[in-house]
Amino acid sequence: MNYKLRIKHPSGAEFEAEGPADFIRSEKEGFLGRIAAFPEAAEGGMPAPAKPQGTGTPDWGSLTAELKGLLILKEKHPGLKAQETALLLLAAGSSLRGSRETSAIYLSKAIKASGYAPERLDRTLARALRDRLITASGSKRNRTYRITDRGLEIAWLEAKKLAQER
Repeated sequence: MNYKLRIKHPSGAEFEAEGPADFIRSEKEGFLGRIAAFPEAAEGGMPAPAKPQGTGTPDWGSLTAELKGLLILKEKHPGLKAQETALLLLAAGSSLRGSRETSAIYLSKAIKASGYAPERLDRTLARALRDRLITASGSKRNRTYRITDRGLEIAWLEAKKLAQER
């Protein structure tokens, strides 16, 4: 049986999901968890982002740089892991280059050039694939990764945190 849930948070953030009850419950908990990550948003002071595209888009140019044709993070952040770096790079590429898809080889080189040493990229991104933050197509050397709207939102929130730490 499919259910539908729509939530409008006082901060302005909105949530809508349709599907089985377990799916809606897990998505709602994730949404509320992200809202709670920004205390000023929970108080209604600053609107929390409903979508990554908007007036409060992170300055991807200040977080990333171009190095030998690769889009990399300018600084290595101690709390960041290879998976989060991949999400940030995919989101920055989507914003700066206008393409949500990136080849696995390019992404692996960009993560390494950013200062992170992931094991195999498919294993590094397995959790993001499971959580539907990204999708993969192709196989072996022909594999490409595409960031989803949900992945853009997570990357957007992470980029905002990194910008605030500066």
